[in-house]
Formats: sequence, structure tokens, C-alpha cells
Amino acid sequence: MKKCLLLILFPVLFMACKPDTECRTSVDIGMQVVFAIDSLQGDTMQVNLTSIDSITVQGVGNDSLLYDNDRKISNIFLPLKTDANSTVYALSAYNKEDTLYIEHDNNVTFVSLACGCNVYHTITAVTHKGGLIDSIVMLNASVESYKQDNVRLYMHLRK
Repeated sequence: MKKCLLLILFPVLFMACKPDTECRTSVDIGMQVVFAIDSLQGDTMQVNLTSIDSITVQGVGNDSLLYDNDRKISNIFLPLKTDANSTVYALSAYNKEDTLYIEHDNNVTFVSLACGCNVYHTITAVTHKGGLIDSIVMLNASVESYKQDNVRLYMHLRK
């Protein structure tokens, strides 16, 4: 009788658990950065999204190397710290360097017992220091997935 009960309960318990991959797809949140250049065409300023021929992006204050001389990159995904209100990244391309400073609020949202919590972010400020980035435009302050453009970086791409 005990064996029959175990044979019935085991599949039920097994089906109730979600694989870790299902939870990971819903809790991985990051800020998307797109690159752009502007140029004057007659009397009209044209903004063109562009790709970077080679870029390196590394977290400051940790060992995370997110992009290592990656080529033909038109956007990058930057995870924001869940335990602090600021995240800093070092960027380099075309022999120029810049540091990107992101200030953000963290909003913890319960998903489920199996998956735990998501941490969504609201970007409050993005600044930079260096010679690679010309200007920054906030497109969407709410960071809720990897599927939305949050920040556009205008860059000095002249070699």
C-alpha cells in the first residue's frame, strides 16, 4: 500500500516543481542600451541607430566582463545591481574609454515560491565621464525586461 501511495504522489510532486530554466527566463532583468550617431544632412539633423565595430564593457567594482571586444554590436544589455541604487560600467571602443553611471531604484516583486522574486528597476539618472560618449537620452526609465530600449548613447565614433 505504501509503495502504491509513493508511486502516485511522486509524479504529482515532480510535476508541481518548475525547472530552474523557467524561472530564470522570468527573473533576468536588464537595461538595454542602444547606440546612435547624428549627422547634419542639409539643414536637418538625422539620427541613425548604429552598430559598434568593437566594444568592451566591464562592471566597475566587480569582475564581470560582459562584452569582450565584441563586434557589430548595436545594443547591449546591462544588469543593474539589486542590492544597491547605483551601477557603474566601463566602456571602451575605438581606443576611447568612458564610464557609465546609472542611478536606479529597485522594486522587488514576488513571482512564486518556486521562482522567488523579481527585481525591477526605475532609472533615475544616467551620466558618463570620458571621451567615447557624446550624450545620453533616456528612452524608458522602467526596466522590466530585456525587450525594451531604455537608454540611447550618442557616441563619438570617429577614429
